[in-house]
Amino acid sequence: MKIRNKKSILFFLAVLVLPLLAFTGLRWYENNLEDLPYFGKNYTIDQPDDQHTEVPGFNFTDQDSTGITSNFIKDKIWVVHFFFTSCPSICPVMIDNMKLVQAAYAKDHLVKIISITVDPKYDIPSRLKRYSLKKGIKTPQWVLVTGSKQDIYRFARKALFIDATDGDGGEGDFIHSEKLVLVDPQRHIRGYYDGTDLSDIEQLIRDIQKLKTNDANE
Repeated sequence: MKIRNKKSILFFLAVLVLPLLAFTGLRWYENNLEDLPYFGKNYTIDQPDDQHTEVPGFNFTDQDSTGITSNFIKDKIWVVHFFFTSCPSICPVMIDNMKLVQAAYAKDHLVKIISITVDPKYDIPSRLKRYSLKKGIKTPQWVLVTGSKQDIYRFARKALFIDATDGDGGEGDFIHSEKLVLVDPQRHIRGYYDGTDLSDIEQLIRDIQKLKTNDANE
């Protein structure tokens, strides 16, 4: 009887416990160690032998009327998204969720956040400043920026690929996206996330840590 009980226990371990441990180990690897993909145009994933797309430089103005250029994110991991202060729908949710990202990396000089207005005619620096204070956004790690509409929309479409529609940044052109973009210190796009989805936000927080770990090991 004892031998039969032992066999039953071993069978239970083999059939149930070991696969569960393997699955748990795989998920841990995926969440903590597996390298992130490199993204190109239209959310395509670059192949290993591809030349990875590099986000070009930019020149915007922040909530303090200070020029913000690519020097702000030089050798940094950064998250960028688009919003506007008068948005009544997804933007407030995205901003609140981005605060979770900042809280996870508070005072971490390697992580930066950029929120770019898609309504620069209305969102002048002083309005961005009031909005940042109202939302409790902590700067200088996180900046809200504006600029010419043509430059902003070109950056959204041609540099970060968040909108597949054509447009020239003219009067009738408008971009309204929930996408957050993760960019590594070499200015390669490493992930897109739904800024209104908490599970995506949690994944973004983990993916930032992956980039930090991989960058430290290189």
